[in-house]
Amino acid sequence: MTRLDRLTERLDLKEFQLRALLEVTKAINHNVGRNDLLQLYGDILLHELGITRLLLFEHAEQWRCVRSVGMEAAAEAIDAGALIGRLSDIQFIGAELEGIAHGFDIAVPVFHDDRPLALLLIGDLDDGEQRMSPSVKHLNFIQTLTNLIVVALENKRLAKQALQQERDKRELELAAEMQSMLIPRVLPNDGRLQAAAWYLPHRQVGGDYYDLIRFNEQEAIVCVADVSGKGMAAALLMSNFQATLRALLQYTEEPLDELVHDLNDKVVTAARNERFVTCFLGRIDLRTGHMRYVNAGHNAPLLLTDGRITELTTGSIALGMLPKLPFLKVGEAQVRPGSVLLCYTDGLVEQEDAHGNAFDTAPLHRVVKQFHAAGPEAINDTLIATFEAHRAGLPYLDDIALLTCRFS
Repeated sequence: MTRLDRLTERLDLKEFQLRALLEVTKAINHNVGRNDLLQLYGDILLHELGITRLLLFEHAEQWRCVRSVGMEAAAEAIDAGALIGRLSDIQFIGAELEGIAHGFDIAVPVFHDDRPLALLLIGDLDDGEQRMSPSVKHLNFIQTLTNLIVVALENKRLAKQALQQERDKRELELAAEMQSMLIPRVLPNDGRLQAAAWYLPHRQVGGDYYDLIRFNEQEAIVCVADVSGKGMAAALLMSNFQATLRALLQYTEEPLDELVHDLNDKVVTAARNERFVTCFLGRIDLRTGHMRYVNAGHNAPLLLTDGRITELTTGSIALGMLPKLPFLKVGEAQVRPGSVLLCYTDGLVEQEDAHGNAFDTAPLHRVVKQFHAAGPEAINDTLIATFEAHRAGLPYLDDIALLTCRFS
């Protein structure tokens, strides 16, 4: 071959490489789909370079083969993760890798900041004629082209992921707005009953719930509940629980024990044995001060009357744990003018400080006794300040709901 022939061959090769790279770049800039990009990549290697055996593996959540030529059946037998862990650059596959890359001759790994993105395997060498193999002849170009394609695919994946995250974020924001409409913000503040509350979801939406329903001047229903778990699933079940409770209270006049059995049936149906709901439900006659209540596996509310605090524990197991509640007992208590009822969820008392100590119930007892005369707003403000001092900037561990009522 003359010097002119060699120069002409090199120019033709460079022209082909530039044309191929330009074609791929245009496809990327025109935002063609993943499958089209992979098809273009395979066509260049097969039809332009004459490479007849290759597998391209991509790593996202896991390794998977995304393009194959002539070696489709071999893809399932290759452990791409194990193989790329032994590579740092382009490598001819020798005896040390033959066991995990049988049938292939060249491995081309693609990394980004030491993170593996892809692995190209080529099986195209002809023994004794490696110099003439297109795989060897165009190895640097193949590496460049593979990197270009893989980075484009990764950018598409990340863009899709970012778009999905933005959609999820918006959906959470909408869910948080909807949930905030279900949590009562305006609470009674009249001559018989004053109330204040604090609600803090661990994430944008939460599984805690409180409610205070006045039917008339004589009767009120107090409810605090907590769905097991956190996030959207817990929030959806809590929304279902709130709607069910209000519907049952509005359209039926069944006794408290029957109401709780009905709630258990609805939670079992809605949760499908995957979650449960702890709740405290109290029905109070404001004329007589008589309260009937059921504590279904919930943190015991505190009732302060005549300077003495009683923990309201009578009731049953959490709702939704079993198709039928194995036992249920209705508790009774008496509220008098000046009595304070403080209901809360476990996110309040289980919060730990820097030393791993839980907030627990001792501060609740202390604050209720010291500030009962100041009203529910003052009790909550003091309790929240005490809680935040205990937390000292550490992350919240769970949803928090706090409802404080004072009777006149």
